[in-house]
Amino acid sequence: KNAFSVFGRSTMTGEVPRFDDETGVPLNDAARHVVAKAKGRAGPAGDAAAAGAGKGVLDSVPDVDIAEGKWKYVQIELTAPGEEPKLVVRNTAGLAYHPDMYEAAMDALERQGLKQVRGRVIGGGRIEFYPKEKTCSIYGYSKTFGRAKGCNKKSAEIVEAAYPDHKVTWSDDGY
Repeated sequence: KNAFSVFGRSTMTGEVPRFDDETGVPLNDAARHVVAKAKGRAGPAGDAAAAGAGKGVLDSVPDVDIAEGKWKYVQIELTAPGEEPKLVVRNTAGLAYHPDMYEAAMDALERQGLKQVRGRVIGGGRIEFYPKEKTCSIYGYSKTFGRAKGCNKKSAEIVEAAYPDHKVTWSDDGY
């Protein structure tokens, strides 16, 4: 069961990343490139001591940007020169794969003029977010990026801090 990436990001070869629907395995070079980029080191953080000197670019990046409903998500460690790394939780409605979530998040930062920000995926899973009911459930894992111990718990803490009036639960069970 092969499927095209919903995100549809073309590479220099014009190839669209494709992932297996059941396993999350990259099916072509474009998909392997996205996964390698997302798993790669986030890049040098620079002189972290300089981060305390004032507001950095990472301060302008929200900790949480998630869509209403049930979607896959990724936890991304962001870095920028001279700043401490920052963990963020991201997903986008309508995207089918964890690498697509990463690409959408990084593209959004680039569109905001934050090209100096680098990111690497820590892990992912699923989020069911219902703001009207004030509930958020985080569970499962990413077949593409694998299980990341503590990822769902930490993601729940990040979401809970951003939405203190919501009931946020987490589990490592499920897919």
